[in-house]
Amino acid sequence: MERLVRIQRHLWVCLCLGLLNAADALFTHHLLQKGGRELNPLMRGIYEYDPVIFLLVKFFFTYLIIAVGFVPLKRRVQVLLNIALIIYSVVIIWHIIINVLLVR
Repeated sequence: MERLVRIQRHLWVCLCLGLLNAADALFTHHLLQKGGRELNPLMRGIYEYDPVIFLLVKFFFTYLIIAVGFVPLKRRVQVLLNIALIIYSVVIIWHIIINVLLVR
């Protein structure tokens, strides 16, 4: 039963990470259309090649992140996922702040 609870919590973390990743893709696309700059050189190259491929790649990673939620992982990996969740939350807050400032 304890293992089931751990997997369920892990799944929730991955679902949240996946949603944040999808939000990041949409916010980034929106900002790039307004003249912003992608800081990740790999994703910048993909976006410059084709914005649709950029979004497809980001959404594919969203799918992978959620799929990881169904795989039992060691405790250390779960800790790393929690750290990633915090970092992605900060990134989304940053996106929201930037978007609010751009609307003004």
